[in-house]
Amino acid sequence: MRYYILVFLSFFGILFLPAQASEDDTGKELDLNSIMSIAEKNSPLLTAIHSDLESLFYKRRQEGKTQNPSVYIDYGQRKAADESGAEYALQIEQPVYFPGRKELKQLLVDNDSKIKEVQQIEAFNSIRLSSIKFAYRYLVAADKKNHVKERLKRLSLIESYIKARPFFTPQAKTDLFIIETKILALRKHFNDLELGAAKDYESLNLYLRQEFTPNLKIPYFKSGVKFDRKDLEKKAVSQNPSILAAKGELDKARTELRLANLEKYPDYSITSQIGEDKSGVANRFYDFGLKFRIPVWDQFQNKVASAETNMKSKQDRLTYQENLIQTSFNQAFLEYEQSKTNLKLYDLAQLDRIDRDLNFADMEFKRGRIQLISYLELENQLHETHHAVLDAQISHLESLLNLLYITNEKDILGVMGNASQTFEYQPK
Repeated sequence: MRYYILVFLSFFGILFLPAQASEDDTGKELDLNSIMSIAEKNSPLLTAIHSDLESLFYKRRQEGKTQNPSVYIDYGQRKAADESGAEYALQIEQPVYFPGRKELKQLLVDNDSKIKEVQQIEAFNSIRLSSIKFAYRYLVAADKKNHVKERLKRLSLIESYIKARPFFTPQAKTDLFIIETKILALRKHFNDLELGAAKDYESLNLYLRQEFTPNLKIPYFKSGVKFDRKDLEKKAVSQNPSILAAKGELDKARTELRLANLEKYPDYSITSQIGEDKSGVANRFYDFGLKFRIPVWDQFQNKVASAETNMKSKQDRLTYQENLIQTSFNQAFLEYEQSKTNLKLYDLAQLDRIDRDLNFADMEFKRGRIQLISYLELENQLHETHHAVLDAQISHLESLLNLLYITNEKDILGVMGNASQTFEYQPK
């Protein structure tokens, strides 16, 4: 009997294991490092760019290959001095690039590779920064939603308290109308926040591709990072992906101009022929020669002029990108500094004060020491303050990420680690 019980329990345990694993998956906890790692791993864009680079690698090898020779075989009959005979010949032609042309074609592929590498760096940073941004947006949206849910519970209790009064006076009836209208508006607000949180999660899950909603273990900010503006500005101008890509395009245009200038110097072919003519007096022959085009009618002036104009265009685009990034950096730095001011103005300690003030208002209203209008006004002001605290958090985070994107900062977590953070305030 004991044996059968043990077998049954073992079988039951095996059936229970998959369900237990599923529950563990639903409670998966992700920090900032995990979020970025998963986003990079799940990105088809990075895989596509890697494939593009691999394709350019093979293209460069192909450009370095020597051209294949051409073989011409001729056979026929010839009659000379009333005597017929066979004639045959074998001709071999080996095309040869003009010196420097093959190297320039390889350099052109290298230019494309450098541009693609810049795109890869930009994609890496964009994916990392975007995954962090949407993680915070979802965290804040969930926090706002939970706060409004608590407000609805609180106001529903006040509604029940008013209805439970022994004497339902006109004042009490008016108060009831006010509180019911307030609850209706809050339910609409809650629905909007719930929709916003769901949309933010979908944006986040574009990068995470999680089957179950993860538990985000990411900090709020107590203060920001102090940057040296001049050093950051130099980094923005020298490392920004848009500027690096524009420089790559300019280098490619220079290579194309060098290739265009070589067009008037044609490639040539080394030819060799061997044959025999058996008509009349039999004779064998062998010759060796050089074959090339003569640039008489077309010296490719238009192609050179086109390449020169293209290079000037790329130079102007680089100048434009430098000016644009300079302006974008100045705006981003001002926005970040302002976000730090708002972060200090609406500090996280306000959340504790909101809870204390709401508890005080609840107690005093039930004791009849404050009127409903005053209670609702205070409750609404505290609600707006709660949202302002969370908005200050997300504004600071997004302005910081924007600054890191402009400067092409790769050590994102290292920079964010220099800010004062806390895990004390998390959505429940």
